[in-house]
Amino acid sequence: MAQRISQQNCDRNSAACIIQLVLMAMRRLGTVPSHEEQAQVRIAISAGSQGDVLMRLLDLVAQCREPSVITGPALGAPPIKVSGPSDFAHILVGCPLRFVIADDLTRASAELAFADGDRLASCLDLLRFPAPLLWVEWSDAVHQQVICESGIVSERDPDAVGRRVGVLLRTSLTGRSATARTFWSVAAADGQCEARMSPLETYIELDGGFEPTKWDVDAMLRGQYAGVTHAGDAGVAALLERVRFQFDEQWLNYYRAAAPDLNGRQTIARASLAAVASDVPLLLAFFLLLNAHGATRRMPVARGILNRKRLERDRAPLLDHVEVRASLPELSAAQEEVATVGSRRAPRLHHVRGHLVRREDRVFWRIPHLRGSALRGVVRSRTVCLSFGRAN
Repeated sequence: MAQRISQQNCDRNSAACIIQLVLMAMRRLGTVPSHEEQAQVRIAISAGSQGDVLMRLLDLVAQCREPSVITGPALGAPPIKVSGPSDFAHILVGCPLRFVIADDLTRASAELAFADGDRLASCLDLLRFPAPLLWVEWSDAVHQQVICESGIVSERDPDAVGRRVGVLLRTSLTGRSATARTFWSVAAADGQCEARMSPLETYIELDGGFEPTKWDVDAMLRGQYAGVTHAGDAGVAALLERVRFQFDEQWLNYYRAAAPDLNGRQTIARASLAAVASDVPLLLAFFLLLNAHGATRRMPVARGILNRKRLERDRAPLLDHVEVRASLPELSAAQEEVATVGSRRAPRLHHVRGHLVRREDRVFWRIPHLRGSALRGVVRSRTVCLSFGRAN
């Protein structure tokens, strides 16, 4: 890692926009400029009004109605309209495929992406986005925990608890490229929930094709692409070479007026990149696991019956979606039998984590299992990791 950057020194100069900046612990909240806070849409859905069902981020975004408007940077200037969750609410409602990743699969995807990035990068030729328009949502607390455990950052993000992140993707006919917008939820002090949207558009090209980019804040605010890299992990760097970021036009117009000095422009650019870039490797890992044989289980969640009751009570309907879990089998007694390899004695009984195995054009998921002999004792900690290794 070329340089470690915390929340407090986010605006520190660096030679390049590196992944440590992207993965800093306070990426969703503390780095957002105060003028941008004014643009976020607050959804009047308190904990008591949610009933007996968990409110997903996709429902928060779908129920956004008020446009995002920011007070002009100059005194007495007219308000400025910028893009926000309400601009994408109708798109999400009409989205034919919505995934909500369970925590176990979020962890597996994050570990594959950040603890063993070269394994994921070597399988990108097998990856396809599954639909022209889709939504993917997960728990940011689990994502941030894996990033911390993998040694990418030194401290966990305390504000990630309860925060959900979602990405709305439009993909090509080939399923090899996509444009994405990122959203996240924030629990407000008054018990309401806030739905926020990044001012950046994310472009993913699995077949490459992007020109090399340099860290240039002024170029970003002229509408050009920006890229990030990972100096300490060639696998993650290979993933990020296929990703570029760009401010959308409405936010560009605002930032050009609101940040005339270099320090302000750097703060805006870095905070915006920090809020979205680390999500892309997790997304790619999820789609690979989704396509891997036996790696995941899909559980459709239909809201039809519940919505009839909600409509009777004048509550907004909730969206159908597919919850995706990792395939975790039961441990059998047969796995505890004595095993030997050649002249070596079998190791003590230990847990082997699930991992990917590639065989030519197919990817298989080796389910978590016990290995070794119980007669030689039990290793209670998961000390054998065939993949998804994490830094100690």
